[in-house]
Order: sequence, then C-alpha cells, then structure tokens
Amino acid sequence: MRKIFSYAATAVLVATTTFSVQAQNAVDQVNNSVDKTTNTVNKIGGLFKKKKKNTDSTAAKPAASPNTNITINSGYDFVPGATVLFFDPFDSTVMGNFPAKWVTDASGEVVTLQQYPGKWFNITANGMYIPKLKGGLPKDFTVEFDLILANVSGNHTFYVDFEDALNHNFDRYPSNPFLQFRIYDHGNAYVDCKGKNLSTDVKSSAYNEGGKINHFAIRKQGERLLIYINQEKTFDINHAFEDQRTYSTFKFSADFTNPSHFLVSNVKIAAL
Repeated sequence: MRKIFSYAATAVLVATTTFSVQAQNAVDQVNNSVDKTTNTVNKIGGLFKKKKKNTDSTAAKPAASPNTNITINSGYDFVPGATVLFFDPFDSTVMGNFPAKWVTDASGEVVTLQQYPGKWFNITANGMYIPKLKGGLPKDFTVEFDLILANVSGNHTFYVDFEDALNHNFDRYPSNPFLQFRIYDHGNAYVDCKGKNLSTDVKSSAYNEGGKINHFAIRKQGERLLIYINQEKTFDINHAFEDQRTYSTFKFSADFTNPSHFLVSNVKIAAL
C-alpha cells in the first residue's frame, strides 16, 4: 500500500514539475513576445518622433525673401539731324588761338591734352560762346558736343541756351524768349523755359567731373526737348519749347574757379 502511495506521489511530483516547467516556458515565451513587441513599438515610435522632429525643423526655417532687384534695360535712341549745318573739332585752329568760327564776350584758346586726342576749346569762366552759324538754327535741330571738366575745384555750372534772337546777345538770361539747360556739380541738371514758365530738374548719374569726356546730345523737335548725357536720357520733355518760335541762337558758358578747366570739342549742329 505504501509503495502504491509512493509511486503515486512520485507521479504527481513529476507531473507537477513538468507542468511547472512548461508553464514557466510559456510565461517566458509570452514575456519575450511582449519584450519584442515593446521594442518594435518603441522603434516605430522613435521613427515617428524623428519624422515629426524633421518636419518641425523644416517648418521652422524662415521663408526665402523674394528677389526685389529689378534690372531695367533701355536703349540709346538719339537720332542726329540729317543735314549738318556746323561742325567744329577745332582742328583747323592753331593751338593757343581763339577759334575763328566763334564769337564771345570773354576769351579762350584751343589746346591739346596728353590724355585725349584732338584739339579742345579751353573756355573761361563767365564768358558766353556763340558759333557763327549763318541764318541761325532752323525750326528743328540737334546739337552735339564733348565736354571735359579738368581739375574741378569748388562749385561749378555749365550753361546751354537756345534763344529766339539773332543778335549775338551775350546775356545769360536775355529779355528774349529762351530755353536754358544747365548742369551743376554732382550732376544736378535743370531746364528752364521763359515763355512756357517751365522749370524742372533731375540728377544725372552719367555726368562725369573727373577728367573724362562727357558727350552731350540735344534734340529739338516741335515742342519736344531731349537731352542725353553719355547716352543716358537726362530729359525728355514734350512741351519744353514754344511751338510758334524759332530758337535760332545756340550758346554756352560756364561758371567755375581756378584751377578748374572746362574744355569743349566736336561741336556739331544739324537740321532735322
């Protein structure tokens, strides 16, 4: 009887031990599965976190500023008159003499320059210079010339007048109807017309005061005035001149102090 009980107890113990081991294995497997699942969830969560972080970083970057720099293209559209009425590069004037094709109430002489070819008319301050143009300017015309400002010192002004007269009037502000263009130091340019009660000003960025050549091109067509400095359109005024007038006299002058020099060359006048 005891043996039977002993066998039974042993069987129960073995069964219990086997069940316990199997149960423990099952638990371990479950725990491993849970750990794997947790690791997988953590990894997925990490991926989402990283993705969100990158998205936030991108969103935080400031937007690129729009390009506000605008490039404006323009062409040189000056058209000289077809019929040349007067041209003086001063090449026929003996150096040191006053040019024969001009009149003045002051003085002046033709010179040469080391830096530039040709001859140049070295004018004096406060004098008025008028070309000897038989019959004067026509109704519509163009005027071109080169100007160099050398050794500029202090304030200075260059004047161009178109006057309704043929009397060689040397007055800078005559009693006759006239239109005047003048340019001061730093490129401050003005146009006044006595008959039109017109007075307007701009600033030229092309005007050079440092010993380089400035090319002026002026066109009168009806009431319209165009002025170019070094191919920059400085003025385009469609009601500058009085339409019924003939501005028959062209003249120029300058204000400056020593040691400055104003030098003019290649004066060309043409009819449209």
